[in-house]
Amino acid sequence: MQKIKTSTLLRYLVILVIALFVLVGIIGIIGKTSIGMFVWTYTKIAPLATLVSPKDAVLRFEIGNYYFGGGAYDIEKAEKYYLEALKIDPALHGPHYQLARIYFVQGRFYLAMQEINKEIEMYPEFKRSYYVRGLIYGYSGRLEEAADDFKEFLKWKPDSWAGKNDLAWIYFQQGKYTETGDAARAGLKVAPDNPWLLNALGVSLLNTGDKKGAKEAFIKALEIVATMSPKDWGRAYPGNDPSIYREGLTKMKESIEENLKLLGDDGAIKSGT
Repeated sequence: MQKIKTSTLLRYLVILVIALFVLVGIIGIIGKTSIGMFVWTYTKIAPLATLVSPKDAVLRFEIGNYYFGGGAYDIEKAEKYYLEALKIDPALHGPHYQLARIYFVQGRFYLAMQEINKEIEMYPEFKRSYYVRGLIYGYSGRLEEAADDFKEFLKWKPDSWAGKNDLAWIYFQQGKYTETGDAARAGLKVAPDNPWLLNALGVSLLNTGDKKGAKEAFIKALEIVATMSPKDWGRAYPGNDPSIYREGLTKMKESIEENLKLLGDDGAIKSGT
């Protein structure tokens, strides 16, 4: 059998690669997408995709989303591609919002606030930004501003149980226990078997003297938590590292159990209760 010369094989390979990229380019034109986006979609090889589309900000935003829980979890890579997207297109909708979420889960609240304020300044109609800023304010101790932002978010999405739960969380920190219960009940109308809201209702009732109601809320919350998987817990905390889901679920269960203990003898769970 005649051997193919190395130079000939290399020539064929080069022709094949060129033909492939021409084909990809045609597909990209027809589909109104960049070559890099096509390469990324079918290979998930970020360096190759960005190499063939060096000026595609949207591509880099999509890669960032992939690494920020959209297929993988590597927030260092996600941050890298969001920053690259902004370098190409500083006005692109989304990267500032996502960077704020990254810095928030890292506990870098000053940077998170800078990024979310930029997003709100450019896109005030994107109300999810107010929810993220509410979280940042809440964890920074700026409770009035947090409440205002959660309310702004809830005007846009009144059926959000998470928005109502976090508003209840702010009210509780402010010592507004009646308002805590009101926010929790409003959320329970949307999600009646939500353990976060049931726990919020329980602490509200505990602090307003309704031990019986508090116990019922805590026990129901515990029953629901017992059926949850770590993934169920994680769905309530998008952007967090999946490796902490199990720990988060365990801590949630322990927190509700501690709340029951605060009831003293009234909080004891009896057989059949």
